[in-house]
Amino acid sequence: MKKNKLRTLTWLVVLLVGLGLIFNAPIKNWMISMRSDALAIESMDTSDIDKNQQKKASFDFEEVRLLDLKTVALARFNSDQINVIGGISIPSVNLNLPIGKGTSEYTLALTAGTMKENQVMGKGNYTLAGHHMNRSDLLFSPLYEVEMGAVVYLTDLNTIYEYEITEQRTIEATEIEVLADSPDETVLTLITCDDDGITRLLTVAKFVKGIPVEEATSEMLKAFDLKVNNR
Repeated sequence: MKKNKLRTLTWLVVLLVGLGLIFNAPIKNWMISMRSDALAIESMDTSDIDKNQQKKASFDFEEVRLLDLKTVALARFNSDQINVIGGISIPSVNLNLPIGKGTSEYTLALTAGTMKENQVMGKGNYTLAGHHMNRSDLLFSPLYEVEMGAVVYLTDLNTIYEYEITEQRTIEATEIEVLADSPDETVLTLITCDDDGITRLLTVAKFVKGIPVEEATSEMLKAFDLKVNNR
């Protein structure tokens, strides 16, 4: 009798572990895809952005690990530790994400993270990192579908900055020189893991112009779901 109970318990544990493994990725993806009002750029104002800009953040990209369910769950539970300082949108591939300050595990679990502390939109080399998921519509996964010449928008809620994608290639994780500023260029650099998890996908876009949010086109506002003057 005891042996039968033990056997039943063992099979139950195996079944639960198996179900956990099967549904781990779908649950993780679902949690990432759920929009959080606390992180949504359209629910913030410029004072929120300014406050978050002043907060401390981690910029040690070498500590970034593959994204697991536990980290995503903790990130959602501790979303107040993610300091949103703007938004990024690439309408052609339906990418629309908050930009969080730094590259902490929680920040990269739900947003695109800034890779340098004092960078400014529309100036120098503005660099962002994001995770590549096994679902093509999450985080930075849409970058694999982007085409040359595609429009990228950044916003800090004061201005909408327009960029145009000009380059995309695979790089080694050690090629940190791509993050450096160049005196002759104003660009946006986007970094995400490649399929092998070792190399990186580099996407570069050149700066085109900056437009005050109040003067932005309906297309620009729609990219971030912003409402300005009831437009």
